[in-house]
Amino acid sequence: MSETEEVQSAWARVVHWLAVNAPASAQALGGPATDEDIAGLRAALGFEVPDVLEELLRMNNGSTAKDTTRSLPNGRVVPVRHRDAAIFPYGKILLGSTEIATEYVKWRRTEEENGLDGYWSASWVPVIQDFEGQYYGYAVDASGTSGFPALEYGEGSVPTEAFPSLAALLDSFADALESGSWG
Repeated sequence: MSETEEVQSAWARVVHWLAVNAPASAQALGGPATDEDIAGLRAALGFEVPDVLEELLRMNNGSTAKDTTRSLPNGRVVPVRHRDAAIFPYGKILLGSTEIATEYVKWRRTEEENGLDGYWSASWVPVIQDFEGQYYGYAVDASGTSGFPALEYGEGSVPTEAFPSLAALLDSFADALESGSWG
C-alpha cells in the first residue's frame, strides 16, 4: 500500500469514528480542498505540497468549518475556534490549506527575524495543532524523498520526529479515538 493510500485509510477511520460518535465534530470538517486551495498553499510554501498532505486536504480541508472571526478594536480580525473543530485526541485540530499557509509563513518568519537557524526548517509544514493555539502540534517534513515523517513541536522546542509518516500519525489518532484512550 502506498503512503497516500495509507493516509486515505487512516483518515477514513477518523471520519467514520467522528460520524458515528461525534457527529457535531464531523460537521466541522471542511469540504475537499480545491485546485485553487492547493495552488495557494504551494505558493506560500514555495515548493510542491507533499502528496500525502495534498491527499488529506483533498478529502477534508481542515476541521474548522464552524469557526468564525471577531474584529478587534484595532481593526484586526482574528479567528474564533468552534469547540467542534477539536476532532483529534488531546484537543487537536486539522489545519486547512489557508491555515497551513498562514502558520508556515509565521514559523518561517519567526526563525528568520530572530536569527534562530534550525528553529523551523523550510521543509516543515504544520498540519495539526492545538485547539487553543499554534504553539503545539504536528508538522510534515517535506524534505524526504522516501516518505514524509510527522514531527511534533511545542513552544520553545525544535520539532522532532514523532511518527515515521503522516499516515502513522493519523492511525495513532484513529486508534486513540476507537479505544477511548486519550485525555
